[in-house]
Amino acid sequence: MKANRTKLGMSSLLLVGIILAGLVLVNLLSVNGFFRIDLTDGRQYTLSKSTKEMLRGLDDVVSVKVYFSKDLPTYLVTLNQAVRDLLDEYQAYGKQNLLVEWEDPAGDPETEQRCRTLGIPQVQLQIFEKDKAQVANAYLGIAVSYEDRSEAIPVVQSIENLEYDLTAAILKAFRKEDKTVGLLVGGPGGPSAESGLARLKEALERQYRVTPIDLANGGPVSGAVSTLVAARPSGLSDQAIFAIDQFVMRGGKLLLLVDPIEIPEGSIQAAPMASGLEDLLAHYGVSLGRNLALDGRSNANAAFSSGFLTFSMPYPYWVKVLPENVNAGNPMVSQLGGIVLPWTQTVAAAPEVPASVRVDTLLFTSEYAWTREGEFDLNPQQRYADAPREPAGRFPLAVAASGTFRSFYADRPAPLPAGADSAAPPPAALPESPETQIVVVGSAAGFLDDMIGQFPTNPVFLENAVDWLTLGDDLIEIRSRGATDRPLREISEHWKSVARFLVVFGVPLLVIFFGLFRYVRLRDRGAGPAPSEEKAA
Repeated sequence: MKANRTKLGMSSLLLVGIILAGLVLVNLLSVNGFFRIDLTDGRQYTLSKSTKEMLRGLDDVVSVKVYFSKDLPTYLVTLNQAVRDLLDEYQAYGKQNLLVEWEDPAGDPETEQRCRTLGIPQVQLQIFEKDKAQVANAYLGIAVSYEDRSEAIPVVQSIENLEYDLTAAILKAFRKEDKTVGLLVGGPGGPSAESGLARLKEALERQYRVTPIDLANGGPVSGAVSTLVAARPSGLSDQAIFAIDQFVMRGGKLLLLVDPIEIPEGSIQAAPMASGLEDLLAHYGVSLGRNLALDGRSNANAAFSSGFLTFSMPYPYWVKVLPENVNAGNPMVSQLGGIVLPWTQTVAAAPEVPASVRVDTLLFTSEYAWTREGEFDLNPQQRYADAPREPAGRFPLAVAASGTFRSFYADRPAPLPAGADSAAPPPAALPESPETQIVVVGSAAGFLDDMIGQFPTNPVFLENAVDWLTLGDDLIEIRSRGATDRPLREISEHWKSVARFLVVFGVPLLVIFFGLFRYVRLRDRGAGPAPSEEKAA
């Protein structure tokens, strides 16, 4: 007996020793590694591949200094820990080339002045403790420094977008010079950088230098501009079209948001609107539909006013692009869904695409869509008698064209500058572009200031498009996370009836069947021999 107890004790000690050794080994490995099981859709709590590759590729030391106050309210303790966890993961991949430091500026005038210089403000926080409301000052900023360049995240409010902000700050600090994005202004009635495109301008300025481009005088696009964004171009002059063509010929990237209609204020009737770029785009291999696409199955709600009443209803003219209707092979849109294109036209590859150009469709309608041409009745309460009752095929709404483009003016004379002598020779035109990209979207309305706030995925798509054109794929994967709209899938009327029947009668039938089962079991038990009879047997 004593030998068995000794053997059992030795076995227990050995088991405890193995467990402790395993824990020590796991802790040693975790110092230089990072492991997390993330079961969320899209791996929301795992560093993206782009961030990991960027951190592994650091060839010099980057400093990340976290200016967080130590005495934070209780409701911000979890934020503090979440930021620490994220930065631990950054350090695990950046190793010795990523230096992370934490500092509390409170009470140190020199550090507080440094925060103000970096653009990190002192914020006021409300604290509710012991039935009292108090206001406390705190710092919640992060600064990224490399050599003599610094980028700041002024206030960290959540970790939802912190990976994007932090990776973008590191990339921008490392970049030798800022890329410039031009916003085309000056078209008759078109939006400007201050009105209509102010939200887009503000978002882009976090990563780029943004400058307005006015082609009204027919001058060229500045050579400093890497990407040109044109929203709702209309009535462009020949000189402006020539300037855009030559911008592409020198390798510039182009993003066009082209509205097909003009809606008079207070009217529910619309007429077609020409951008002036139709022939140029057809030459490049992109065809504008000059129509309106409607979707009876996948659309967004729109609010309308009638007298003193405001009502909201599904509006087929506001096409909603679901996740299954995006190009899964293009990083610009592969992780998105829920992009809304109000009053959009179809955009497709032209019948004849140049051999050196590849045109990929980015966004589609659902299979219950159709198009209209001519004068447009936008009345939300109309009966859509021409809507398809069965799947009729998808329509393309946005495309990306890549390759080398031949100039629209390679075989025709370029227009003379405004005010030039008609006898003067036409300006010389570059005949062909290097490898470049053009993105064309069939609607601009959903990306302008007065509507972009209604559709959370729209600004993500727009920033993705600019990043894809200007920088490549580095930041797109991070920003697109969590932006996808996941609506309930539409089911047929048959399955709706089946589901309704199960909801109404399913639970009562289960209760009845369970009662019958119990009754039969109890009856069978009661029909067995009595205990006295069993003993006699």
